[in-house]
Amino acid sequence: MEDKLILIKEYKLFINRYELLVINLNNNYKDIKTRIINTMYSILEDIYYTNLLDLNKRKNYQRKIIVKIKMLDFYFYKLFKYKVILESNYKKINLNLITILKLLFGWMK
Repeated sequence: MEDKLILIKEYKLFINRYELLVINLNNNYKDIKTRIINTMYSILEDIYYTNLLDLNKRKNYQRKIIVKIKMLDFYFYKLFKYKVILESNYKKINLNLITILKLLFGWMK
């Protein structure tokens, strides 16, 4: 199935880039690992759902997606602070999330 929304394409790339990194994390961080994976797929599901809504209902779901993306960034930040991922990896992840947020804000206008 072809996705026409650029946000969906970019977010799928994000999942494909970083899912394996999260899966390979040490099991000492099982809780945060699970939260990241669940949040990643929850965001994708919310984007698909929001794209089907009319303009009036769409804004609330888009705000919900923003919150989840910020939480996802926080989870990765915690992994960086615990020295589980490198600073360079965290910066790349953060830049990708910022790009996704920009696409989301553009979609909201």
